[in-house]
Amino acid sequence: MSTVGGQVWWAAGLVVLGAGFALSAPVYGVFGDEGRIGPGFVPMVAGGLLAVLAAVLLRRQLSQPVAADEACESGESGSGTDDFGRTAGQRAWILRRVFVLLPVTVLAVPVVGMVCAFGGLVLVISTWLEGRRLLPAVAFSVAAAGGVWVIFAVLLAVPLPTGIFGF
Repeated sequence: MSTVGGQVWWAAGLVVLGAGFALSAPVYGVFGDEGRIGPGFVPMVAGGLLAVLAAVLLRRQLSQPVAADEACESGESGSGTDDFGRTAGQRAWILRRVFVLLPVTVLAVPVVGMVCAFGGLVLVISTWLEGRRLLPAVAFSVAAAGGVWVIFAVLLAVPLPTGIFGF
């Protein structure tokens, strides 16, 4: 399968995935009492944003497939590598691993809680997929998990699932 054909399928899959999240989110309640956001708000916004951005990418891929193929073959845009030197195949490998890690993280939420599961996801992505050093990755993961806790539990007063650690 050509690179462009694969990108079209990925973009189409992301449109469907995002739309699925956005359309199913109201079941959980988008707004709660006194106008506070409900548990379905973030999946609705994130899913909608994913669907819209993936649809823009899909439209672009479908309207200019030959130009994108020629750019990859001719070595334009940094000879097919990103700013970190990763090829399209390496970026696709990382994306597939993230899609596997997301359901694993969701399954971990009831056990370790939302904050710890999210921090663990960030740590695994930072170290295993991005190849970052352990100490900075741990610091970043703790900061990201703390940010999630402050934004949702403290500022927005949204009850997050807790696990064995109580947060």
